[in-house]
Amino acid sequence: MIETDALDRLCLGDHACVVIEDDETRRRSLLTFIRGGLRDGQRILYYGPAEPALTAELAPALADDRLRMATPQESYLAAGRFDPEAMMRGWRDAAAEARADGFRGLRAIGDMSWASRPVPGSERLAWYEANVNRVFAEGDAMAMCLYDRRLFSDVDLRRVTWSHPATLDAGTDPRSVPLLRAIRTTDPPGVILRGEADLSNRHALTAIMENLVADTPSGGEPLVVDISGLTFLDAASVRILTRVAAAEVTRLRVTGCSPAAQRLLAFTGAPAVTNLSVEPAA
Repeated sequence: MIETDALDRLCLGDHACVVIEDDETRRRSLLTFIRGGLRDGQRILYYGPAEPALTAELAPALADDRLRMATPQESYLAAGRFDPEAMMRGWRDAAAEARADGFRGLRAIGDMSWASRPVPGSERLAWYEANVNRVFAEGDAMAMCLYDRRLFSDVDLRRVTWSHPATLDAGTDPRSVPLLRAIRTTDPPGVILRGEADLSNRHALTAIMENLVADTPSGGEPLVVDISGLTFLDAASVRILTRVAAAEVTRLRVTGCSPAAQRLLAFTGAPAVTNLSVEPAA
């Protein structure tokens, strides 16, 4: 059973994969996440199968537009297939609309059960889950993606969990949620990383860094990657940073490096990467 305390630790900017194993856990997770959004003054979007009981219980929130619900056919599959780029544009537009309507942000829920069937475009699901992090890293929206372990193979679940900065299941320690948090910055341009960067979220970190570079005009000031809030950084994550710096013309400045992080960066070849500079923690 997933601890509701873990879901309550999520905030704007987070993108969490929630792996459920039974209907009761699914219901509790949905209600906890929705009630958290109502409490925090956020608009909630739920994309999933029709929920008559949930609709009745949350009727006041639906009536005043704090909560919106749509089926997969009306959302993920509105084009007759799964279109990842269209979905990412939709989340960004919905976040902007929520802000314009006076909400403190957008809280999104996606029940991904539809992807367990042979739907056109579903083969790009893991790519979508990794790249949609660029939307949530802007800090105006957060998301919980529900994956039912009964419907997906272990291989498929592993692909999608690695694409999320945080994953919650029955064995998750609530104190470790979210495992990784990434928030984009504009002054200076870059990203702040907090929590733990490891094998479990390496695809998410790769997409976050690649999208950060892609969204930034080349030739300007260095992109600042602040890792002072990381409590754990493994060698694979460091290689992601060095690989992105080596492959792009944009310079990266990694700041807030602890002595351990500095040693790891040196061990993995960071000093030899021209476009990468390393600064110790203050």
